[in-house]
Amino acid sequence: MNSRIESSNTTNAGKAEFFSPDDCLITSFRRASANKQDIRISTDAYGDLVLLSTRGEYFADSPDLPGLLQHSVGKFRVKVLSAEDSDAYENKVGRNIDELMWKTAFYVSKGRLMEGCHWNDVVQLDYWPNLTRLPLTPDTFRILALFFKHPTSIFFASRLLKVPASEMCQIYSAARAAGFARAINRKPEEPRLEPHRSQTLLSSLLSKLAGR
Repeated sequence: MNSRIESSNTTNAGKAEFFSPDDCLITSFRRASANKQDIRISTDAYGDLVLLSTRGEYFADSPDLPGLLQHSVGKFRVKVLSAEDSDAYENKVGRNIDELMWKTAFYVSKGRLMEGCHWNDVVQLDYWPNLTRLPLTPDTFRILALFFKHPTSIFFASRLLKVPASEMCQIYSAARAAGFARAINRKPEEPRLEPHRSQTLLSSLLSKLAGR
């Protein structure tokens, strides 16, 4: 690893640890949102979650939402909803998807940075979240206030505010996943996300291949 990369990924407490959005629900949510798909996430022990990208809302039927959101790839199922399935929520009011993205990154982070973020990112907070609806750390308000008024690197912010590196990583990851914050010192890394496959269409194709 060269010195430039080493520096960008080193905190005041050592090397930053990372988590991948591909290993949890974040990429599944992003994929649905990017392609305006309505999906249902199903789990065996934590119930279901419906994300209506066409409306920017989600509905959770879960006894433990934090537990559901921390599921890793292979431990949840994704179904693309039909128009009829989505219409069942027509008269219901959901919660904003940006809140869901914050919560997912916040719970999965556990003090790690989300891949695509760097310790030397100069962070600008573009939108102030409704903190009454979000899980927080003790210094969340101070961190976001600094990024909103004076964009700075998370490395400098951690030292200035005397906030633990793990807390800074958790809040920055959550704010980035939700779209509230962005790095202004470099071009964002935005991979192209293919739409989720329709399980109904896939089942039909497999049936044809099987000669049914």
